[in-house]
Order: sequence, then C-alpha cells, then structure tokens
Amino acid sequence: MKLRISLEGESYDVEVEILPETSAEPEESETLDVPASVLQPPPVEDTLPEDWICRSPIAGVVVSVFAFPGQRLMRDDPVLVIEAMKMLTTIGAPLDGTVDAVHVAPGQNVKPGQPLCTLV
Repeated sequence: MKLRISLEGESYDVEVEILPETSAEPEESETLDVPASVLQPPPVEDTLPEDWICRSPIAGVVVSVFAFPGQRLMRDDPVLVIEAMKMLTTIGAPLDGTVDAVHVAPGQNVKPGQPLCTLV
C-alpha cells in the first residue's frame, strides 16, 4: 500500500506493508540469556587515600556545615559553605562515601588545602 506523508512542509511517498497480528508476549519456550557482566556489581573506582579528604579550595570563613559523621554523601553533595570576599562558595563531596569526620565548624577560618572532612 502506498501512502503520502507530509512532515514539516515536505511530502514523502512511502510504501507500507500490513502484517498479520502477532502476540507481543514471548512464548514460554523463549528464554533470554543475560550476560554475566550485567549481573555483576559495577567496578569500584580506583581512588587514593587522598581522594577521600575534602579540602578547602580557597581561604575564607566557614559559614555553615551540612555534613555530619555517618552521613552518606554522593559526589558533589554539599558539605559546607565558605565565605570569601563577600561571596559564598558551596563545597561538595569529592566522591561517593560516608562522612567519617568533620574537621571544621561554622565561624572557623580555613586556608586553601585545609582538610574540611574525611570520607570512608
């Protein structure tokens, strides 16, 4: 069967074949082979002990701390906010993990590279 389809002002002539109706459900005899790689958990990222330490990228004053020991964080989840030169900067977790310790408190001055919290 030939049909004409218009799409965005252009006309196209197409041929269409009408197929007999079939069941969309697989037959009982059909089985799907699932590769073993799909069933295995994803590989663990190669990380160094240094990667588990969230460090201050700038000098400033800690305004607020969102993380607490035992809290589960995903990469880039907010850990704390630092004020520097009247600008607020939110510091995120460097990777997925659980907060082991928070090393700073609100009102405390921090230097670049200073550890803010440690993840495990």
